[in-house]
Amino acid sequence: MKKWVLILALASLTINCSNDDENNIKEQLIGKWIWVESSGGIQGETLNPQTTGENRHIEITFDEIKYFTNGILTSEFDYYLQKGESIMTNEKIDLMIYENDRKQSIVLNENKLILYDECFDCYQNEYLKD
Repeated sequence: MKKWVLILALASLTINCSNDDENNIKEQLIGKWIWVESSGGIQGETLNPQTTGENRHIEITFDEIKYFTNGILTSEFDYYLQKGESIMTNEKIDLMIYENDRKQSIVLNENKLILYDECFDCYQNEYLKD
């Protein structure tokens, strides 16, 4: 009986730690992010405000992401976070999964956010926290 109690306690801790990690990442993601550049695609191009003439930003809440171009809302999606294998590295990483099943892997370093499209010949999108 003690063995089962210990197993259940450890399982509960593991689940809680996983949820804590997800909530911590979400807390860091929440806010306004200013687009710096996007690079990739079949042509390997680099896009930024200077080359496109566009000022883009995203606003992330606990469960929604909104995309803006020149101050105009262009799209919005519900999302959730999940640990999953990236097609780029074959390693477990934090993934942002949108309601339309689009996936982006997340690299978050203080005030810098990089969202990598989880598809071949797609883009990496770099943002700075506003």
